Order: sequence, then C-alpha cells, then structure tokens
Amino acid sequence: MKKFMYVLSALALAAVCFSACNKDPKQNLDEAVEDGFYVAGAATGVTELAPQFMMTAGTNEAADQTKRDGMYEKYIVLDANKDFELLLYTAGKKTRYGAKLASFTPEEGSTTYGEDPQMAIFKGALETGDKAPAMKVTAKGLYHIVLDLNKGGDLKNAQIIVAPVEWGVRGGMNGWGFTKLEATALSNDGITYTLKDQELPKNGEFKFAYGAAWKITLDDAGKVRANTNLGNTDEGVDHGPLAAGGKNIKVEKHGLYDVTMTYKLTAGELGKSYSYELKLTKEIEDTAPEHIYMIGEQWGNWDWNSEGVVELAGIPNAPGFFWCTRWFEASKGFKFCAKREWSGDFTGVAPVGYTENSGNCFVAADGLYTVFVNGNDNIVEVYPAEIYGIGDAWGADAWDFDKPDVVKFKADGQTVKASVVNNSDAVRIASKIVPSAPIDGVTTPGGWIDWWKTEFVYFDGKIAYRGAGGDQERVKVTAGQMIVLDFNAGTATVLVK
Repeated sequence: MKKFMYVLSALALAAVCFSACNKDPKQNLDEAVEDGFYVAGAATGVTELAPQFMMTAGTNEAADQTKRDGMYEKYIVLDANKDFELLLYTAGKKTRYGAKLASFTPEEGSTTYGEDPQMAIFKGALETGDKAPAMKVTAKGLYHIVLDLNKGGDLKNAQIIVAPVEWGVRGGMNGWGFTKLEATALSNDGITYTLKDQELPKNGEFKFAYGAAWKITLDDAGKVRANTNLGNTDEGVDHGPLAAGGKNIKVEKHGLYDVTMTYKLTAGELGKSYSYELKLTKEIEDTAPEHIYMIGEQWGNWDWNSEGVVELAGIPNAPGFFWCTRWFEASKGFKFCAKREWSGDFTGVAPVGYTENSGNCFVAADGLYTVFVNGNDNIVEVYPAEIYGIGDAWGADAWDFDKPDVVKFKADGQTVKASVVNNSDAVRIASKIVPSAPIDGVTTPGGWIDWWKTEFVYFDGKIAYRGAGGDQERVKVTAGQMIVLDFNAGTATVLVK
C-alpha cells in the first residue's frame, strides 16, 4: 500500500510523563467482580474496578489477526496529570503493573516501523509490585494502552505502550491516506466522531484508524503488532459494531455520506467500545469511466506520475470495461482507479483470482496474469494468462479460442512465445478472458469475451492494443517466424528460424 506519513500536531502528541509514586490511597480498588487486568487510578475518573475498565485479550496483527497469549489492550480516556496503573486482580489479590515509559517515534520509511504511527508513542519495560511506577499523561485524551507480558519470550522484554488516539478514516476517499474526524468532548461515557458529506465512490471502501497507520510494532523484528485500525464485522452493512483489524467498510452507491463513529467505554472485546453508521446524503449518478489505471509497487512504485503506471485497454462496444496482461510478482500489491490520482481508487468488490489485504490486491504466486475490470461497478477479476494466435496465420481453422487449429503461446520465463504456421498478410493475437459470470453484450455463448475485443498486434517491435477502437492496421508474417511477447516491457520480438 502506498504509505502516507503524517505528523500530527503538537497538541495531538500528548506527552506522557511518569512518577515512581505509589497508588493514590484514596482509590477504593476492592470492588472487582471478575479476575483480569484493569486500568486503574485517579486518571480514569472512577474509584472502583468496574468491568468496563478491564483490558481485553490483545490481537497480534503480525500473526494473521490472532489472539496473543499475554497481550492485553484497552482504549480509554485519561485525565491529565493524574496517576494511572494497570492492576491485575486475581482471586482477591491485586498486583500493580507500571513502566517508566519513554517517547518513541518510528523512523520514517523504516522497514519494520514504516506502517506505524509517525508520531510519538510511549514504551517502557514492565515493572510489577508495590514499587512499580505509576504513569501520567499531561493532556486529557483518548489513549490506546497495550500490555504484553512476553510469555513467549520473543520480545526484548515485557512492556507497556501508551499511544494518543485521534481517529480518522483511510480509504478510497483519500487514497488510503488519512482524514481526521471531528470529535465531541472527551469522555468515557461517550465520544461521537463525524465526517460530513464525504464523497465515496461506488463500492468504495475505508477503515477507521488513528495516527494515519494500521498498526503499532512492539519489537524490532516485527513479530508482534497491535492494530491501530477498526473495521466492520459484517460486509455490506451501513452500521453496526467495529472490530480491531476488522474488514473494510464498503458502500454500494457513489455519493456523499455522513460518517459517524461512536465510542463508549465498554467491557468485552476491544471493538465493543465502538460502533459506526453511514448515511447517504446525496447519490451521485455515475457514467462509464473513460480510463482505468493500475498502480502498485510494481506499477509505478505508487507514483501516479510514473511511466510505470499501467493504462488498461478498453473493450469495443463495452463502455467501462477494461483489461491488461502482465507478469505479476506475488509480494507486490496493486489497485485501480479511473483517474491518475488518489481519489476513487479501488481493489474490487469481491476478489476473483486474487486476495485483498490492507487495501491492496495480491496474486497468489509470481506469474503471467490477465486482469479484467468492470469499471462501472469496480469489479476486478484476475486469471492466469492465456494468449492465442488468431486467424489464418496460425491455421486454416484458428478463428476462435476453441477452434482445433488455434495456437496457444507458451510461457518462457516472463515472456510467452509461439511460431507462425502460415504466411499471412494479417497476424492477429488475443488474450482470452472468461469472466466469472456472463455479461450481456460482452461475453459470448462460450463464456469468453470475443477474441477481437481483446486483440493486439505489434508495430516496430512494440505491442499495440486494439482497445475500444476499430480494426487495426495489419502486419505481415511468414511461416516459421517465432513471436516473443514481453507484456511488462510492451515489446514483441520476431525471430526467424
């Protein structure tokens, strides 16, 4: 994913300071009804171990969003300049947990910390017992607290993290950058976050996040990471609960939306303190896009001004439909947009032939693939590439993909090659595309798109796509010539045996 590094304002970077004092003797912490870790102390604004102040089992983003033994998390509003601590209550026994936290700002562009909040967060080695240091924040705010007991021994030490939280959205409305939400007064009894009249494209996606980031990394090896994002629990809904590291929130219609997220300190899973609602305030009528572009680490290195960005070929008599064939590397993400800018970009509604992760598309293995995009509905499908010679240059009966004489190009590394069968005044080549469902006016009774709609030839050694236009100028070929195609370079080499 394109990485956007945002430096929050000094006000948002609430510094955390610490003291070695014992807990406030006025706090009555004898009322816990359930064993577990609690956020306690005067900074919480309460004097008992209420269930909603108990931390929940933490989710390790670096281990496929699984629960991590000995990891605990909580979002909570803390008052300024008042002590707080983490208190383990078990079988009537209470144990204090604290840390001498130090400010830590991830290095911009870091391999390990590159998707972390590019702001000051606070880390410290865990200390326990009556002498464990209490902690303070110097500004009232919502904070994300992470405790990791390092039960597996894979971290340098057990630790506590305290991170200031200012929620925003990342998605198709901002190129997966960051747009801050407006917040009401800070209170554990409730905070409402809003974004008014935000334009979202048809089938647009987004998530809630803080710090313009997806995660906080607890170790230099990147083995343990806490989510800094919230997604929904059920796709295709416009309201409901949220979950740490949840699914992308999607809208069906292009339009202006009021986005609302609410927080209220709640017991249970981390996301139970949050819910969201989307309200369509104005629907925008779409027209078929004139272009579709593919961008990614491999396709322009996420720079829209790069020549490496791929413009897909159109399909004749099918406005809004596009395709391309390229050699993809499995580790490198990509996505699509109707404009060469971070506005309205998409990964597809329901992935076919690829996976979607953190707002990017990925193929399963390195290889040559054909991409088919319905830009009217932001549908993306990816297939292993099948390239065929079409017409009498390849055989007397080679006029469709299923004819007996048709010649299929063979893979040779990142290129494909095939030998011409007959002398001909018109060489024709096409990528075969078989959409997962028939499309009126686009697919044939055989299920594929007509060969002439995905046809290409070559001039002066360069591949030339027919696109949405008319019949192309023809190129003569001689029997025995071998044609080698390199789709990433855009070249066609003709070898004479």
